[in-house]
Amino acid sequence: MRLERDVAFRLKTASEEEARQLLASPQRALAQLPVFQDLRLEGAVLSGALVAPFAMLGEVRFPFRARFTGGREEARLDPLPLPEPGDLHAELEGEARREGAGVAYRARIVLHILLPEGEKWGGRAFKKMAEAAFARTLARTLERLPDQVDASAG
Repeated sequence: MRLERDVAFRLKTASEEEARQLLASPQRALAQLPVFQDLRLEGAVLSGALVAPFAMLGEVRFPFRARFTGGREEARLDPLPLPEPGDLHAELEGEARREGAGVAYRARIVLHILLPEGEKWGGRAFKKMAEAAFARTLARTLERLPDQVDASAG
């Protein structure tokens, strides 16, 4: 199963120089959003996990890696494959630009969820219910962004 969502948000800073510093530190910028955890920038590779709460499963982690390309006014993330993707993983792609004393972000998040194929009608029905639950939870998780920063999800 593959779920995709586009997200836009803006992080405010105290000055234009602080905005440039935030633009150059994607791990620091995304850490302001609780849906991202364990963020590390090693060279030009950002890694971490998107975390979402799922009923009966608890917190589910979707690890990701992305290539970071940054400048003083704009930056970009491009998805990279994980060495061992597993049954749950994410892709993060986006761009950011400085706007005065803030940084505007536009991103696409893709979640990959490997669910076993149901052989009988009950298994197929369970898979459809699980897919719908994952889709609703991702939408709810990302819709919370506007309350945490100056943001919007779409």
